[in-house]
Order: sequence, then C-alpha cells, then structure tokens
Amino acid sequence: MEKKRILFIDDDMTLGTIVALALNEAGYETHYQTSLTAITSVINELNPHLLLLDVEIGKDDGIDKALRLKALAPDIPILFVSSHIESSEVARALRAGAVAYLKKPFELEELLAYVQRYTSDTFAEIRIGHFTLNPKERLLTTETGEARTLSLSECKLLSLLASHRNEVVTRAEIEDVLWQGEAANEQSLNNFIAHLRKYLQGDKRIDLHTVKGVGYKLVW
Repeated sequence: MEKKRILFIDDDMTLGTIVALALNEAGYETHYQTSLTAITSVINELNPHLLLLDVEIGKDDGIDKALRLKALAPDIPILFVSSHIESSEVARALRAGAVAYLKKPFELEELLAYVQRYTSDTFAEIRIGHFTLNPKERLLTTETGEARTLSLSECKLLSLLASHRNEVVTRAEIEDVLWQGEAANEQSLNNFIAHLRKYLQGDKRIDLHTVKGVGYKLVW
C-alpha cells in the first residue's frame, strides 16, 4: 500500500524533528523543511496528501501563503500548527482554506489523529448538499451517480466556496485563487458562477448567492 505523503514546514527544528519522526513511525512518508523556499516546486514534485504548516516561518506568514497554495493544489488539505492562540489567527487560517488549526504545545497523539483524518481516502471528497465534489478528479457527482467533469477554474471556485459554507467569499479572494495575482477577468468569473448555479440546481436547498458589491456565498 502506498504511504501517505506529508509535507511538514516549521522553522523550529527541535519540534520538527520530533514530529517528522513520529509521523514516519506512524507509517507516513514525511518531507520536513524549515522554510517556504521553493515550496511550489516541492509540492509539484512530492504531490503530498497533507500539508502541515506553521503560521510563522521565519519572516514568512504561512497563512498568507496558504491561499496561493490552495490555488496551486486545491485538493491538498492544509493543517496549521502554531503557538499563536488568538481566535483571530485561527479564523484567518480557516478563511485561507485550512481544514484545522492545532495550537502548540500539542500532544503527538492529537496531531496523529488529525493527520489520519485528513489523509483518509474519504476526506478527498467534499459533500455539497446532494452532490459530492472530488477536487482531485474534478468530478461533481449527484446522489444517483451522474458525474460531471468541471473545468479547473470551476473546480477551484467551487472548492473555495464550499470550504467557506454559509460565509461570504469576496471577489478579491476568488480572483486571487483563480488568477494568482494576474489580471482578473470579470466576465469569466461571472460565467463560472453561472455554470456552477446550473450544475447545482438539482438540489433546491443550495443557493449560490450574490452579495452585491462584495462577493458570493454558497449556502445549503
């Protein structure tokens, strides 16, 4: 059986060594580094099942980086570990797309439970009302098994909205994910939204709501 690959980034080498050893002993393949250097290349080469990330890595802000990483690899869960315990930091991490935020100091048993949960094969799928989204395959499937392949941009957008269920996602946040700092195409975004509304219309509980002048909110 293929080992689940974990990319762990934390500039605390003492903690990093302990955690990496514990993950390896638990049966995971762990790649540990102390900085965000060449992170894009590392993710492309390693294709990890989980990104374990500190919030403050040297002078870099892991949360700011997370949003771009989610655009690069929307199907890879991000789990933050940090000594920053402020609720505002936790909220900021979750808004950036993190699946969880583990506060330091933590027990290794607790960390391993999180890792097991977010590397399980079932976690790769996102439930949206009567639909199931598989970001890795870009498949949106109905309860009856009918599947539709989404474009990469449609999949990124739906994953982002679903990860912020019942919350407003601003146009700026969406544009950052879809165009990664390049000039955004407003008409393309409008088209993506229209497509998603059409795809999801089979479940009357789902509402992809426009928040005028701000962004969008996916409710179900």
